[in-house]
Amino acid sequence: MKTKALWVSLLGLLMVAATASAAPGKNSCSAWADDFNGSAVNPNLWVIANGQAPGYVPGVHRGYYVPANVQVGNGWLTLTLNQASGLVDGKQGVISSGALIYSLAKCGYGTYEWTMRMSSTATSPTLNGVPISGSVSAGFSYVNNSQTEIDFEFSALTSDRLWMVNWLNRGTTPTPDEETATYISNNPWNAVHTYKYVWAPGKITYYVDGVQRDVHTTNVPSAAAYIMINHWGTNSSGWGGPATLNTPRYFYIDRFSYTPLQ
Repeated sequence: MKTKALWVSLLGLLMVAATASAAPGKNSCSAWADDFNGSAVNPNLWVIANGQAPGYVPGVHRGYYVPANVQVGNGWLTLTLNQASGLVDGKQGVISSGALIYSLAKCGYGTYEWTMRMSSTATSPTLNGVPISGSVSAGFSYVNNSQTEIDFEFSALTSDRLWMVNWLNRGTTPTPDEETATYISNNPWNAVHTYKYVWAPGKITYYVDGVQRDVHTTNVPSAAAYIMINHWGTNSSGWGGPATLNTPRYFYIDRFSYTPLQ
């Protein structure tokens, strides 16, 4: 997990600017859901990110979140990722163009549920596709450099694994202090699945397709956080894998819902 820790720490550092623009968001939220039934992202619920993404490697790789890679239609949110050759710090490297949306509101303890199909080459949610190295897709909660971070995360480099991770930054270092992680084999790129976690004081219970997969009780955060859905590129032998050029990848989200803890 050390390699993944490096990438997620970088994620925290680079997403501070993105979350800062959501400062007007509430510190907690009531129950809400989004079926993505319109023709665009609902601006009363979400912000579309525009700026630098994680995965920066000096002279090798730089990633961006591009609003044009966020699309809504036919009841689906689609986040697209492309990778191409380009200059990175004046050297020939890889430029990744991905996508991120995050909630206006910060939400606390409760049930978080996504229905989604992780990153693959499938050009629609019902067609066949394969995972391609250089891709990370995720639904998660995040705030303040991982003061709270709770993830369902998929690295296309290890396509048989879905990572269920929680981070707690206690503020003693510039990166998250500790994390707890596990994985299951459910081919998250191959079909639409429902991912749910129930976040309670000192406990996070993870479910996939209604089946409990794990319970985390170590380093459980408590600060209300933004809900995020992202698709970003990498070019590394570690987390996410080496880049794959000129091969679009698609991350499909059918629904998200939040219910406060009773």
